[in-house]
Amino acid sequence: MNTWLKACLAGSLLISPAAFAQSADDDDPYAYPEQEAERAQEKAQKEDDDAYDRRRKLVDETDEFREAAERENDDGFQAMARLDDPTLGVAVELVGGVLLVDSARGDFSDNKPGLGVRATWEFGRNFFTENETLREALFADLRWLYGSLSDGTEFIKGDTRLHYFTLAPAWLFRFGDSPFGLFLQAGGGLAYQNTGITVGDDETKVNGLKPVVQYGLGIRGRPALSRTLHLTFRLEAMGLRRGYANDIFIGGSAGVGF
Repeated sequence: MNTWLKACLAGSLLISPAAFAQSADDDDPYAYPEQEAERAQEKAQKEDDDAYDRRRKLVDETDEFREAAERENDDGFQAMARLDDPTLGVAVELVGGVLLVDSARGDFSDNKPGLGVRATWEFGRNFFTENETLREALFADLRWLYGSLSDGTEFIKGDTRLHYFTLAPAWLFRFGDSPFGLFLQAGGGLAYQNTGITVGDDETKVNGLKPVVQYGLGIRGRPALSRTLHLTFRLEAMGLRRGYANDIFIGGSAGVGF
């Protein structure tokens, strides 16, 4: 019996270290001293590989970001201009100023009030959405301008009414990123002249239609009132060439843009 107890005690002492080592890490087998160096080397190599993968991922993301920033719109990016400014690029303005009508009496001009209406289409916003310069610079005006003259005596007098109908594209040079700029404009249309000549009690009507060339320059503003509504205004000097006569309009306009 004594011998049997001694054998059991000796066996339990031999099994205990292996059991404690196994319980310390259930996933790893017991490491013998000659395997410690090999496992430490494998662990260090794994840590180096993980660190390299993390660095490589950061480098790849940086390269992708740089390549994306260098791409042009035709490389697959959708133009965002319509989202930044969703307006239609259409405006309506009332026009007023002084009409310097070429004088038939040899003077420089007969100065009379000039009134009208103008519709503006910023067609660059519709056709050049990917080119910011063309998008902001190009627009066209459809204009009606009216002026009248009256001259003579109580016995003989003449009343003339002038109507200018013109269509003219323009180029806007913006002042930096502001909604203001200088524009140059040239176009053409028709000038309708209606003259009534009164002699005594008799009146004779004379009507005429001539081509007209419009040209000039001015300052245009387009400040935003809301995301889809803008205040539009101008100060301008325009020449209106009809036949041998050269009329000049100096004035301004104001309206709203959509």
